[in-house]
Amino acid sequence: MSETRNNHYVPEWYQKGFLLPSRGQLHYLDLSPDKKELSDGRVITYRASNHWPVSKCFRERDLYTTFFGPYINDEIERELFGKVDDVGSKAVRAFIGGDFSECHKRFQDFFSYIDTQKIRTPKGLAWISKHYPQLSQLQLMIEMQSLRNMHCTIWTEGVREIVSAEKSSLKFIISDHPVTIYNYACPPESQECIYPDDPPIAFKGSQTIFPLDRDHCLILTNLEYAENADANPLENRTNARNFGNSLVRTDAFIRSRFLSEEEVRKLNFIVKKRARRYIAAPERDWLYPEKDIQSDWSALRKTFLPPKGEMFHFGGEIYVGHKDGSTYYQDAFGRTTGDVPYLKKKKKEEPGPNDSCVCGSGKKYKKCCRDKDPSQRPASDVLSIRERNLIFCRKVKDTLGLYDGKTWDDVRKELDEDKVKDIYEFFGGLWPVDTDVVSLLPKPDGTLRALYTGLIDPRTISHFAMNGVLYFDEILIQSPFINPATVKAEYSPVHNPDQYKQQTLKNVFLLFMLEPFIDAGLVNFIPDPCSFNGYLRMQMFDMAEERAGNKKMLKTEMARLKELGKDDFKRLQFMLPKEVMKAQIQKALPDLSEDQVVELIDYMESEKQRDPLSLLQDGLYGDGKGQLMIMSMSPNFEMSLFIAQATGSLIFTDSPYRWDELQSSQYLENGNPKYQWRDLTEFMNRQDYFLNSNPETIFRLRVSGKLGRLRKVLGDIYTAIKSESDPNIIGSLTEHFTQQFTKAREISYRELINPKGLNGEIIPGMEQHSFKGKFIYLSPMSGIIHNNVQRLLFSCGLNNYLNNVPMAIFMGHEENSE
Repeated sequence: MSETRNNHYVPEWYQKGFLLPSRGQLHYLDLSPDKKELSDGRVITYRASNHWPVSKCFRERDLYTTFFGPYINDEIERELFGKVDDVGSKAVRAFIGGDFSECHKRFQDFFSYIDTQKIRTPKGLAWISKHYPQLSQLQLMIEMQSLRNMHCTIWTEGVREIVSAEKSSLKFIISDHPVTIYNYACPPESQECIYPDDPPIAFKGSQTIFPLDRDHCLILTNLEYAENADANPLENRTNARNFGNSLVRTDAFIRSRFLSEEEVRKLNFIVKKRARRYIAAPERDWLYPEKDIQSDWSALRKTFLPPKGEMFHFGGEIYVGHKDGSTYYQDAFGRTTGDVPYLKKKKKEEPGPNDSCVCGSGKKYKKCCRDKDPSQRPASDVLSIRERNLIFCRKVKDTLGLYDGKTWDDVRKELDEDKVKDIYEFFGGLWPVDTDVVSLLPKPDGTLRALYTGLIDPRTISHFAMNGVLYFDEILIQSPFINPATVKAEYSPVHNPDQYKQQTLKNVFLLFMLEPFIDAGLVNFIPDPCSFNGYLRMQMFDMAEERAGNKKMLKTEMARLKELGKDDFKRLQFMLPKEVMKAQIQKALPDLSEDQVVELIDYMESEKQRDPLSLLQDGLYGDGKGQLMIMSMSPNFEMSLFIAQATGSLIFTDSPYRWDELQSSQYLENGNPKYQWRDLTEFMNRQDYFLNSNPETIFRLRVSGKLGRLRKVLGDIYTAIKSESDPNIIGSLTEHFTQQFTKAREISYRELINPKGLNGEIIPGMEQHSFKGKFIYLSPMSGIIHNNVQRLLFSCGLNNYLNNVPMAIFMGHEENSE
């Protein structure tokens, strides 16, 4: 079998739909014809216009071909696109014909084909490649297949219209990138339209234009823009998401408009302006619509707005009743929880410089969002992550009776199923599954921000994670609270709260430990992003399973986890009923006397009383009951990179296992990592760092400004690593930063000798809780990066994120950091 190497990225069957009757060829126009310089200096331009059969148009040699040494593989062209085009051609013809039964049958195929057609072109493949550091041809083909169908949810939830050119003598033309994105606020010369980009489909004002044949063209419009043409065209539509699940009407299409010749020309003008290089039409004159276009880019939008009288087909709410009596609900934007008024904030006028920032960070406006570009600001029309966490803290305290004079011992005695259920129901109410959590996360904005990834446990969090606030402007820690809407009922803290009592006590203890840091804006206590995005969750699990393989934890980390496990087991043993405890002791230690057994039980009881993480309750294990204990190293590797790149953060960890994962994902040049900043990072690796294990001491040191000079230098270093690549400049900066770091460290450490708080008082807890640690810096050229994570960022519709993680830091004790 001969290989298929001339790859049609616009299929022949599709091109034939644009031919006129009894015509077998298209006028094919090259918008950027090749040039050749002759030996005598003259430059000749190759012919721009040809009259060719469809077999010669819109094709490129080896566009999809992969090579394995001498072997040529054309399965993408033959197998993948053979099936795609077979299904797609039937779907497109069904929607041209307008038969409802066929349209319903082919609905998913239709939109799947459009999405595939968008990314299979040279422009589409270049668009994919732009979001990855380096892709081989094989990797590019893999990513192309992974990203198919990413826009279908947004498209199907919008206003769907098929316009006709049947009453016009001028017909629709075809381009080398047939799925065209038009946004009236993004002219061809705008940043959003620089090749190979298009305006994001999620923007309210973005419309998708796809000619189906010479007489029919599909126009897809976001609902908010269709209903209100004055909506901000550069703002994301409500609940914009890729790869999401949704329920839509398959019969809702507007088919009432017949375009005039002038309107067809305007549409062709946009198709031509957004083409990569080639356009085609059966008549040569149709290839030059700009000759008769007088309107500017934004004025063209009037042609593409759907008729108001047909808008009744779209929007509204959907209710589905099931036989078991349950009901499914969905609003016009695919949200199953609808609009949540109590999470919204009233729009405020521009605040004063010293007013609280509208984003809810707790900082002054002048020190937060005032000078940031809109793309660098978190959402300000809904409660922020910080505001939700503080509300949650108040609710938990109220539920546990702490505002009524209850002590922590009272909480340990009285934590029951109703209180556990109440806490998690409230948490779920603060974080509906339709939350656009990415919009609430901080954005890359120049802040020295760091994401902690490691064990989320109140017993270990203060050793290294919380010390991050001394060295970074802000740290991100993932909350261990489970969103009850994302787990099966049998494992849900709402449906089976009895098994979550011990874990809830630990989580609440951690929450209260972090509360002052959260209130001060030093810790951003973020929920798990996977709780709000089913596609992200599924991809993350698949990637983690693929990556893990036979990889094992290092012995040092396994020993730590075993110690924590033993501590949990001991705690659970202490909460056994006394008669059960006695029986187990007598079985394990039969030589003990009765008095010795009683003495041992009394000792265990006293240990339980002293342990703040132990419930002061018996009977937790009767009638088959148990406690679900969760030991979480969060976020995992993929989500750590995802969150760090989305928020502009460096990553720090105290986990050797996670550190090994980060080291294995350094960007490689010719198979090896390259370090432009090696001299600087090796110098910083040799230093010791002040750490403290007492949360109150850490907090008071930070709010009193201690180590501020060192934070400033680290921020300057991080900014330089992100932005500078000139070896000569790096050399001089290394010398400068070495001097600045040394000076800042000396000044900061002098501050720690009898340190004073804001009111001049000596900060306690320095001697008994302070220790020296080591930081190991990892900063390879082009950063820490993984193609799987790039795909997640790209496919989740993020518009502002770092292309890699520029720096990671391992924190350890001085004696075992190497």
